[in-house]
Amino acid sequence: MVRVMIVEDSPTWAKKLTLLLESDGEIHVVGQATNGRQAVEMAADLRPDLITMDVVMPEMDGLEATKRIMAAHPTPILIITASENKLAYNLIFTAMQAGALDLINKSAVDDDAWRQDLITKVKTYAMVRHLGEGKERQ
Repeated sequence: MVRVMIVEDSPTWAKKLTLLLESDGEIHVVGQATNGRQAVEMAADLRPDLITMDVVMPEMDGLEATKRIMAAHPTPILIITASENKLAYNLIFTAMQAGALDLINKSAVDDDAWRQDLITKVKTYAMVRHLGEGKERQ
């Protein structure tokens, strides 16, 4: 079972992602954070196999949350965003420099190929182990 934590400030998108991911019997959403600050705290407590991360959020954006999670509890992170402006793209690439593995744009969420791509990436990236992780997942 792949344990996923969703970081998304939109309740509608968080619910969509939860339903979509859990439609695959091998994925279970173990928690949802609505901002980066919550994400950092929850990542430490839940120790998910993978985190989906929005970029533009209140209190702490996805970039800072990614940096803090990777420093404290390295976890595979998949950026999922609807932002298409220049600032958002800069945040995305900086988040990838901080340790995020990939990104998916929300614009094609109703497309079956997009859904399958998301599920495949979640399952694949959840298997990534970071150097120096050291602790067993619970």
